[in-house]
Amino acid sequence: MCTVTVVPDGDGFRMICNRDERRDRPAALPPTVHRVGDRTAVYPVDPHGGGTWVGLNDCGLAATLLNRTPEVGARPRAAFARSRGLIVPALLGSASLGAALATADGLDPGEFDLFRLLLVERMTAGILTSDGRTISVETSSLKTPLFLTSSSLGDSLVEEPRRRLFESMVLIKPPSEWLDAQSRFHGHRWRSQSEVSVTMARGDARTVSRTFVQVTATGQRLRYYPLRGGPPVRAA
Repeated sequence: MCTVTVVPDGDGFRMICNRDERRDRPAALPPTVHRVGDRTAVYPVDPHGGGTWVGLNDCGLAATLLNRTPEVGARPRAAFARSRGLIVPALLGSASLGAALATADGLDPGEFDLFRLLLVERMTAGILTSDGRTISVETSSLKTPLFLTSSSLGDSLVEEPRRRLFESMVLIKPPSEWLDAQSRFHGHRWRSQSEVSVTMARGDARTVSRTFVQVTATGQRLRYYPLRGGPPVRAA
């Protein structure tokens, strides 16, 4: 469960990812540098599956993973051979978006539960969507802010209200205000609809962290903020 946005930032981008998780799930390990293939990448680790949902490599390639629940109230699916969180490190071993898409072409979607995965390199975004049988790929130029979201209650339940909020808080703003508007969007919560809010909360789950990934001509960094308390953790 996540809400992810990407906004152009000069000749690069800033991506923010709110991670929503069950309250009884172990807290993620803070971001550290990992060797992945011929590359190095920084990302937090989910101790439950050993993978991650967001990361950035030394070539400026960013990736984030969202679970998919196409039906409202869908029952949990059977256990799968591999954790979806292992996909992000595998793709961050690539030197470019094109190479990452080629690596993704070799994935067996039947080994993983349903997912969407966002890859961003400079001014180009790629979205991979698995339906359990095939993985479709859509690439586009990053000219305007991008929004993706999901929920274990059903993606369609949160898609419309969060998208409307994104359009009213971010898309209608001039480019000079996109970064500030993006930050405010990721901190938003409706008092009467906390379960579908961007920073969400319900009895069994809540937004547990927020990750900022910024890549421009002047440098790149990943900043990770656990929301369970304590100071922010920074990694670069």
